[in-house]
Amino acid sequence: MRSACAIAIVVSLSACAPARRPQLMPQAVPAERLAAADAQIRAGCFDCLLSAYHDYDALRTIPAAADAATAGAVRAAALLALRQNELGMADEGYLTIAKGLAGAASNIPGWLPRILEIVDALPRRGVGVARASTSDVDLERLRRLRENRDSWSALLRDAARYDEAAAYTWLSFACDAIDTRDIARQEIFAAVETFAGAPLIVYRESLCRATEVRALAPLLTADARFVEITYSLGENFVRARKLDDAEQMFQRAYAWHPRWPTLTQTMAGVAMSAEEFDRALQLYQETLALDPRAPDALLGKVRALTYLKRNEDAIAATDELLAERWYLGDARYWRALNETQLTRYDAAWIDIEEAAKTLINAEVPKLAGIIAYRRQQLDVAIRKFTESRERNPFDCETRFYLGVVHAELRQWPETADVLTSAATCLQNAEQDLTREIEELRASNDKPERKARQIAKREQQIADGRRMMATAWFDTAVAYY
Repeated sequence: MRSACAIAIVVSLSACAPARRPQLMPQAVPAERLAAADAQIRAGCFDCLLSAYHDYDALRTIPAAADAATAGAVRAAALLALRQNELGMADEGYLTIAKGLAGAASNIPGWLPRILEIVDALPRRGVGVARASTSDVDLERLRRLRENRDSWSALLRDAARYDEAAAYTWLSFACDAIDTRDIARQEIFAAVETFAGAPLIVYRESLCRATEVRALAPLLTADARFVEITYSLGENFVRARKLDDAEQMFQRAYAWHPRWPTLTQTMAGVAMSAEEFDRALQLYQETLALDPRAPDALLGKVRALTYLKRNEDAIAATDELLAERWYLGDARYWRALNETQLTRYDAAWIDIEEAAKTLINAEVPKLAGIIAYRRQQLDVAIRKFTESRERNPFDCETRFYLGVVHAELRQWPETADVLTSAATCLQNAEQDLTREIEELRASNDKPERKARQIAKREQQIADGRRMMATAWFDTAVAYY
């Protein structure tokens, strides 16, 4: 009886006991979280740097990690600013964030705020090729870069031995600045030997004064987050005239980060090459929405509108280009071309004369000759067509126009000489166009693109045959 009571007591006590709590996984200590953020910095991709910044920023609220986390956040934000500048992305304010954090911090390395000064002075990659420094801000950056070159170089060389952000900044400083072209690439890379093999460093070395696809492609294969590499791969395909491959790379980059004016302008250029003028115009407009003063995008917009036969809109777009004082000769040329297509020959003549002051090529005197011919200034037309022919003797159309004007002036020996030459040129051009059509039909281009490009060449052949017929007729008259 006593043992039954004991058993009953034990059972009742067990029933009253609290349920066993589930074991919780220990949270990562601040030191482990700092190390993980440091690893993201070395991983090097834009999204990796952004993740590192957010991780450091979260750790700043923990007293034991606050100083290291603040320094890490400054480094990550500076690298994000550098990456956006190098790629020509829209500025999202990361350098301002870095400066704000550094200015409010009381215990960060003394060299770190100076790194931000260097990042702020490095050349900006504006939209377009080799965009010059023209604003007061850009010129002031250039002045600071030149004045401080030696001291900044020494600082970066030293800090690059022990800090990844400094190492990356050194690569940007030494690879991109005009005043550092005397430093050999091997010497530049030797300064960051401590971090050799880190994706952050491999990426930047692969873009130092040239694009090394063989080094970039494995980085993307190893880490799919390195999406910015697709832009460099796409540029390489453009140089190789592999437009479909380039477009695939650019589309991947665009899907990841659409606020990227250099990318959208490059995509517009590919669309222009593929004669997809509607798409090109859309991309130029996206570029200008992010960088309203981008001169190459403004000029591209004018060209796309012209090819779309939106002449009034194209003329209005040249006003924007002229207002910025960029590509003055090109702006006047395209303005004159659109005015000619609208039969505004007097206005076109004024613009083409202005274009000739700064734009030296065969197209300007050719268009001037066409305008003069339609204004019945035949002597002027002969002079302009002759000038164009001297600059480009392979333009069949210019020869044809020159011969036609000679015929109208009844200058028969010149008519026969020039138009016989033009007819031969047009025959050779037709053979070249026929060969291009055959190559297009055999290509792997998109069907709609292929059809459009073939149709264009067929139209060029038809136009050439009409000119040949006129040339032979006028030549016969000349010999009659």
